Amino acid sequence: MLTSEKLTHAEGERFSLVDNLYSHAFPWHEQREDVAKRQALAHPDYALEAWYDGDIFVGLSGTWRFGDYGYIEHLAIDDSLRGQGYGKRLLARLLARNPRTLLEIDPLTTDIAHKRLRFYQSMGFVANDYAHTHPSYHDSIADHELIVLSYPQPLAEEAYQRFRKDLHQVVMAE
Repeated sequence: MLTSEKLTHAEGERFSLVDNLYSHAFPWHEQREDVAKRQALAHPDYALEAWYDGDIFVGLSGTWRFGDYGYIEHLAIDDSLRGQGYGKRLLARLLARNPRTLLEIDPLTTDIAHKRLRFYQSMGFVANDYAHTHPSYHDSIADHELIVLSYPQPLAEEAYQRFRKDLHQVVMAE
């Protein structure tokens, strides 16, 4: 049975498991710096969760809750467990919490990006056509272009602009 534990501090064995996967699953330009990790953990609308199947560490999710929608900032399954349905099960649990959910993926320039899009589409996500850039996690690099996916339907302009505002003013606030 898939269970999760919300982490509230950037220390301990469980945080180390999550942080190790985080540092391997995401490129450096998509990772929060240590100070920003602690700030996010302290925010009441943020949840960093370690996911388990019994005693087996399966993956992580970093999610935000905004009024009528949820935003998945980070989602990763341990490499050794990929292809076993954990991604779908974990994502289904997140979608049950937030019937309207947003996330971002890389532009479709690689096979992996296309595979990722197909995975999310199989779960009911829709790609939106808004020209979108995610604010940089690091001062030394520029913002990066991403595709906004929404579940279960496309985003109206007003909803996209609200997400953009929440992303800039809350998720990426310093």
